[in-house]
Amino acid sequence: MAIRILLGKPAIIFDKPKRTVVISDLHLGFESELWSSGVRVPNSSWRIVEEITQLIHDVKAERLLIVGDVKHHIIGASWQEYKTLPRMFKHLRQHVEDILIIPGNHDGGLQDLIGDLATILPTRGYYVEEEKTGFFHGHVWPGEQLLNARTIIAGHMHPVVYLREDNNVVRQRVWLLLKTSRSKLRKRARGLVTLIIMPSFNGMLTGKDVTVVTQNSGRSPLLRSGIFNLDEAEVITIDGVNLGKLAILKQEV
Repeated sequence: MAIRILLGKPAIIFDKPKRTVVISDLHLGFESELWSSGVRVPNSSWRIVEEITQLIHDVKAERLLIVGDVKHHIIGASWQEYKTLPRMFKHLRQHVEDILIIPGNHDGGLQDLIGDLATILPTRGYYVEEEKTGFFHGHVWPGEQLLNARTIIAGHMHPVVYLREDNNVVRQRVWLLLKTSRSKLRKRARGLVTLIIMPSFNGMLTGKDVTVVTQNSGRSPLLRSGIFNLDEAEVITIDGVNLGKLAILKQEV
């Protein structure tokens, strides 16, 4: 079975070479930044870890692949991350054989925190030959091997939309699916390549409203390059509702 999005979850699963569940943008320890600015929110990082644990069991995953931004503090670690991240990863390793991490822009010093509890992959990405799929966080240009992929999967953007429901505005995390000619990434390559931008696994993050993002204002070098037309992206909620092309969605809000 090919790589697929899990309905109702901000996660992807694939089966070869091992059954792997893929998530992105956990930002564990994000509460400490809010606490330091006087905003009192509950400690939700352990709840996120428990959600990951449940997901591993639900899909019977052998491996966990995290596509960047495991922690929230960009340089070094907050006191909360220093204290709890090793315990969190020890807990996760009790439920899955391997944990793979592609570092994001918030993951400086992560290896020192978690040691050998996870395998840290190259920042410019990880290519799964069996699935012809490449993964990278999105804050850097993808590595050369990823340019051979039929599908490229990234995080980093935290895409959301704000929808009106019963006179209330509701924030929804969304997937973005974009396609372009593979020849734009590699000369003489044939067919199409699909770029999938994942929603953040951490549902408490504010996110980036995709209806106000422009081609040049995004944080991803790959999107800024113009190889993919952002306005042509399909916008799909976590629950699987296809909201249509982003260009049309921008006109409706």
